[in-house]
Amino acid sequence: MIDFYDKLPDKLVQIDALRVNRNAKLHCSCADPSFEVDPRNQTVQCTKCGAFISPFSALIWIADKASKLNRQLERLYEQRKQLAAYKPHLVVIKRLEQEYRGRKMLPCCPHCKQAFYLEDIRSWVDAKFAFSKE
Repeated sequence: MIDFYDKLPDKLVQIDALRVNRNAKLHCSCADPSFEVDPRNQTVQCTKCGAFISPFSALIWIADKASKLNRQLERLYEQRKQLAAYKPHLVVIKRLEQEYRGRKMLPCCPHCKQAFYLEDIRSWVDAKFAFSKE
Protein backbone atom coordinates (compact mmCIF):
# COMPACT_ATOMS: atom_id res chain seq x y z
CA MET A 1 0.00 0.00 0.00
CA ILE A 2 1.37 3.40 -1.05
CA ASP A 3 1.02 6.20 1.46
CA PHE A 4 -0.73 9.35 0.13
CA TYR A 5 1.78 11.70 1.87
CA ASP A 6 4.72 10.10 0.04
CA LYS A 7 3.46 11.58 -3.24
CA LEU A 8 3.24 15.22 -2.00
CA PRO A 9 5.77 17.71 -3.36
CA ASP A 10 8.49 19.05 -1.04
CA LYS A 11 7.48 22.70 -1.28
CA LEU A 12 3.87 23.27 -0.31
CA VAL A 13 2.04 26.56 -0.68
CA GLN A 14 0.32 27.60 2.53
CA ILE A 15 -3.03 29.33 2.39
CA ASP A 16 -3.46 31.72 5.33
CA ALA A 17 -7.02 32.86 4.69
CA LEU A 18 -8.05 31.89 8.20
CA ARG A 19 -6.07 31.61 11.38
CA VAL A 20 -7.35 30.39 14.70
CA ASN A 21 -6.03 32.01 17.85
CA ARG A 22 -6.75 29.46 20.53
CA ASN A 23 -4.95 31.48 23.23
CA ALA A 24 -7.19 34.57 23.03
CA LYS A 25 -9.20 35.37 26.14
CA LEU A 26 -12.84 34.46 25.78
CA HIS A 27 -14.29 36.93 28.28
CA CYS A 28 -13.21 40.10 29.95
CA SER A 29 -12.92 39.49 33.69
CA CYS A 30 -12.19 43.10 34.65
CA ALA A 31 -14.42 44.64 37.33
CA ASP A 32 -14.43 47.97 35.51
CA PRO A 33 -13.36 47.38 31.90
CA SER A 34 -12.18 50.08 29.57
CA PHE A 35 -13.22 49.55 25.98
CA GLU A 36 -11.39 50.37 22.78
CA VAL A 37 -13.54 50.32 19.65
CA ASP A 38 -12.04 49.54 16.26
CA PRO A 39 -14.62 50.81 13.72
CA ARG A 40 -12.66 49.50 10.73
CA ASN A 41 -12.66 45.91 11.96
CA GLN A 42 -15.82 46.31 14.02
CA THR A 43 -14.24 44.91 17.17
CA VAL A 44 -14.25 45.92 20.81
CA GLN A 45 -11.30 45.13 23.05
CA CYS A 46 -10.75 45.67 26.76
CA THR A 47 -7.65 47.82 27.12
CA LYS A 48 -7.03 46.46 30.64
CA CYS A 49 -6.92 42.71 30.00
CA GLY A 50 -6.75 42.59 26.19
CA ALA A 51 -9.83 40.41 25.78
CA PHE A 52 -12.03 40.90 22.74
CA ILE A 53 -15.67 41.49 23.60
CA SER A 54 -18.63 41.22 21.34
CA PRO A 55 -19.93 44.70 20.52
CA PHE A 56 -23.36 43.72 21.83
CA SER A 57 -21.91 42.61 25.18
CA ALA A 58 -20.01 45.89 25.47
CA LEU A 59 -23.19 47.83 24.72
CA ILE A 60 -25.09 45.88 27.40
CA TRP A 61 -22.32 46.57 29.93
CA ILE A 62 -22.38 50.29 29.12
CA ALA A 63 -26.19 50.41 29.42
CA ASP A 64 -26.08 48.62 32.80
CA LYS A 65 -23.35 50.97 34.02
CA ALA A 66 -25.38 54.00 32.89
CA SER A 67 -28.45 52.69 34.75
CA LYS A 68 -26.42 52.26 37.95
CA LEU A 69 -24.95 55.75 37.56
CA ASN A 70 -28.43 57.21 37.04
CA ARG A 71 -29.70 55.53 40.23
CA GLN A 72 -26.70 56.85 42.17
CA LEU A 73 -27.29 60.31 40.72
CA GLU A 74 -30.94 60.20 41.84
CA ARG A 75 -29.90 59.20 45.38
CA LEU A 76 -27.32 61.99 45.48
CA TYR A 77 -29.91 64.49 44.24
CA GLU A 78 -32.29 63.38 47.03
CA GLN A 79 -29.51 63.79 49.59
CA ARG A 80 -28.76 67.25 48.20
CA LYS A 81 -32.41 68.24 48.58
CA GLN A 82 -32.44 66.94 52.15
CA LEU A 83 -29.24 68.82 52.99
CA ALA A 84 -30.59 72.00 51.44
CA ALA A 85 -33.77 71.67 53.51
CA TYR A 86 -31.85 70.88 56.71
CA LYS A 87 -31.82 73.79 59.09
CA PRO A 88 -29.78 72.89 62.18
CA HIS A 89 -31.14 75.87 64.07
CA LEU A 90 -34.67 74.48 63.64
CA VAL A 91 -33.95 70.98 65.01
CA VAL A 92 -34.96 71.95 68.54
CA ILE A 93 -38.07 73.76 67.29
CA LYS A 94 -39.10 70.77 65.14
CA ARG A 95 -38.66 68.40 68.08
CA LEU A 96 -40.63 70.76 70.31
CA GLU A 97 -43.39 70.96 67.69
CA GLN A 98 -43.60 67.15 67.43
CA GLU A 99 -43.90 66.78 71.19
CA TYR A 100 -46.37 69.67 71.51
CA ARG A 101 -48.63 68.56 68.64
CA GLY A 102 -52.18 68.15 69.87
CA ARG A 103 -51.21 69.80 73.18
CA LYS A 104 -50.83 66.35 74.73
CA MET A 105 -47.31 67.05 75.98
CA LEU A 106 -46.27 70.38 77.45
CA PRO A 107 -42.78 71.80 77.84
CA CYS A 108 -41.45 72.44 81.32
CA CYS A 109 -39.40 75.33 82.52
CA PRO A 110 -35.80 74.13 82.92
CA HIS A 111 -35.49 76.04 86.21
CA CYS A 112 -38.77 75.61 88.09
CA LYS A 113 -39.93 72.46 86.25
CA GLN A 114 -43.45 73.87 85.81
CA ALA A 115 -45.35 72.92 82.63
CA PHE A 116 -46.58 75.71 80.36
CA TYR A 117 -48.29 76.25 77.01
CA LEU A 118 -46.19 77.75 74.25
CA GLU A 119 -48.83 80.43 73.85
CA ASP A 120 -47.89 81.64 77.35
CA ILE A 121 -44.48 82.79 76.16
CA ARG A 122 -44.74 86.58 76.18
CA SER A 123 -41.19 87.83 75.99
CA TRP A 124 -37.85 86.99 74.49
CA VAL A 125 -34.34 88.07 75.34
CA ASP A 126 -31.31 88.43 73.08
CA ALA A 127 -28.96 85.45 73.65
CA LYS A 128 -25.94 87.79 73.57
CA PHE A 129 -27.23 89.66 76.57
CA ALA A 130 -28.62 86.64 78.42
CA PHE A 131 -25.35 84.72 78.42
CA SER A 132 -22.81 87.53 78.26
CA LYS A 133 -20.02 87.48 80.82
CA GLU A 134 -19.56 90.78 82.48
